Amino acid sequence: MKYQDSINISEINLFGTHDSLTAFVDMEKVCRCQSLTLREQLALGVRLIDVRLNRKKDGFYLVHSLADCYEDKEKKKPLSFSSVLKDCLDFLKENPDEFIVMSVKQDRGIQSRFFFPAFYSQYIKGSEEKWYLGSEIPSVSECRGKIVLMRRCKVFPKYKRENPCGLDFSHWKDQGKKWSEKIYPVKLNKTQTATVQDRYGLEPQRKWHKCAGPFLDRCKCDKDNICVHFISTAYRYKNESLVRTAEEMNGFFREYNLTDGKGWFFFDFPDESMAEKFVKGE
Repeated sequence: MKYQDSINISEINLFGTHDSLTAFVDMEKVCRCQSLTLREQLALGVRLIDVRLNRKKDGFYLVHSLADCYEDKEKKKPLSFSSVLKDCLDFLKENPDEFIVMSVKQDRGIQSRFFFPAFYSQYIKGSEEKWYLGSEIPSVSECRGKIVLMRRCKVFPKYKRENPCGLDFSHWKDQGKKWSEKIYPVKLNKTQTATVQDRYGLEPQRKWHKCAGPFLDRCKCDKDNICVHFISTAYRYKNESLVRTAEEMNGFFREYNLTDGKGWFFFDFPDESMAEKFVKGE
């Protein structure tokens, strides 16, 4: 996708996926949020990915809460972050003008401030040039060919002072079933913020009409504020998988007149028609 070098990435619409690595996952009815692999998503136009991890002795592995993610439909080999990172770097090597924003969150295990130092040591240290690790919202030119780290895990203040830790989304407040239109800002640094809509517990009609739609209508992105939209929800109709929920939410979005500068979007089960909205901006 073509973006002007001089603008900040907060000012553009980014097409993303929620729980991006769940194409092959345990407890599919409850935990499967995607039908496409990461490579297929990147080919579709996804540039914003949601990575949920569990730290083990030998590395970090993809999970969705209690469910493990796997490399393929046979579900014999757990999906490692090393594999995910390779797919991202391979894509950027082939497409050096592109960038990927990666949200990183600990989704299982004791919530520990040692999580990110271990992640940094294993996957970033020595390859810092492949990442954007600054705490300030970057311009497009600063990101080309790189992974932009969107960090949703906390770190010790001393570690943060001594190491680059990416865009700090660690103060993200849980929104769950709250249906009010009020959106609490996330302070990224001294001067920049993000506003996040993640009402993940609401049924689709209420979520769209009471939260997602109104927030989209009034949101204002600029160089110092990122608007984040979750067009997804964990609500399930009786005896149905999340596919039905996603079809309803995505249907609302397809009818929405998407203009420039609305922000970053996370979807479940997106398709080509939705990708075209981001390319055409309509």
